[in-house]
Amino acid sequence: MDISIIIDKSTFQSLSYNELYRLSCYYKHIITPVLTMEILGDLKKEAKEGNPPQEDRVKDFAKKLFPVETIVNLHYKVLLRDDLMGRVITFDGRPHVGIGKAVQSESGLKGYLIEETKEEKSIYKWKEGSFSEADRELSLLWRMATTQEDLLERLRISLKLSTSIRFNNFNELNSFVCESINDPASQQSLLIALLRNYDIDALNATKIFYLWGQMGYPLIKDFAPYAYHCLKVDSLFLFGLASGLISTRPTNRVDLEYLYYLPFCNVFTSNDKVHKNLVPFLLLPNQKFITGTELKADLGIIVKYLEGLGIEERREYKSVPPIIDSSFTFQLWKEFFDYPKKGNWNRTISEKEMKMMKDKMMEFERAMDGENIKLDSEEDAEFIIKKSWLNKTDPCFCGSGKIVIDCCIPEKEFERIAFEEYLKSLKKSNN
Repeated sequence: MDISIIIDKSTFQSLSYNELYRLSCYYKHIITPVLTMEILGDLKKEAKEGNPPQEDRVKDFAKKLFPVETIVNLHYKVLLRDDLMGRVITFDGRPHVGIGKAVQSESGLKGYLIEETKEEKSIYKWKEGSFSEADRELSLLWRMATTQEDLLERLRISLKLSTSIRFNNFNELNSFVCESINDPASQQSLLIALLRNYDIDALNATKIFYLWGQMGYPLIKDFAPYAYHCLKVDSLFLFGLASGLISTRPTNRVDLEYLYYLPFCNVFTSNDKVHKNLVPFLLLPNQKFITGTELKADLGIIVKYLEGLGIEERREYKSVPPIIDSSFTFQLWKEFFDYPKKGNWNRTISEKEMKMMKDKMMEFERAMDGENIKLDSEEDAEFIIKKSWLNKTDPCFCGSGKIVIDCCIPEKEFERIAFEEYLKSLKKSNN
């Protein structure tokens, strides 16, 4: 039971370590691939007098990402292709992740192992200050692609959109876009544009057109709802650009990528002007938008309140927010879960129950090394397990707010456990 949230780089940069930690306690923080790329892009930013070296800056950013508490969403191009090919892409606030394999535990329960993403692997490396030459080359390409001053201006010209298109506001832009992309006469050309823009190979493009024909050539919004969402994002942006409502600032194209992931969260937050203007026309009825400034103020109130408590009291709020009527987070929990009335939020777990839970978790962990089995449907999974690595600078899992080596696992013990895990991984790779 989670409230999922996506934050863009403008919000991420504004939040302190403690604020991000509390965000990860009360929300399921979904990391988008574009956020990790933007962080990496800072490796190649021009150094300004007084600023720390770029590698130190990226390392500091990475320390504010907690892989144990977060999850990386699949790249939008993968999801769009799957959507066009008939796979159902859900819009219920849950992230879409890569399934490594289906496994069966020793008691017969069946479930999925979520594979570790390249973004998560990079985050682990960056926390330790490890940057490969590939990271640096990728960073350079990213910075070059996002800092060319005429990039979007040239894009606008290449679109050959009529310069006579003018909208007085974003409401008019949205009405025009909705009418344009839902015109039955334009569906084939729009589908072709989707296939080209999102790098769908010829073989899959042929399959997609065949499937579309078999279904009677429906509107794209009915044929592939997620592809339609991406199409609407692009159309709002491009027609907004052509009409002058959106500026040709080079980073606007990068900011746009966050909007492709909107269907997979309950809450989206940003301080970016393009996001503030376009998000209201893309949100589903059950989704919320909050500015990064408002979220930071809310988390600041929560952090200040908890810092006034003792460690044991603080641990009581590891998984539920403090009851502060003025808090956006508390009000959201109240709306979603009828908190604190409904549920056993503060129920004391007996030692017997705790042992049963730990035993079951260990059973699932052992299942990760099992053979791949066949599951007919994702709905047949009885458990989902994801392996994450805890860094010694990450917040302790107990909820104290301290880093783990200053709390439940002393540094020497942490290093011993880490070395044992390293030996296990070596043994597994050699078998």
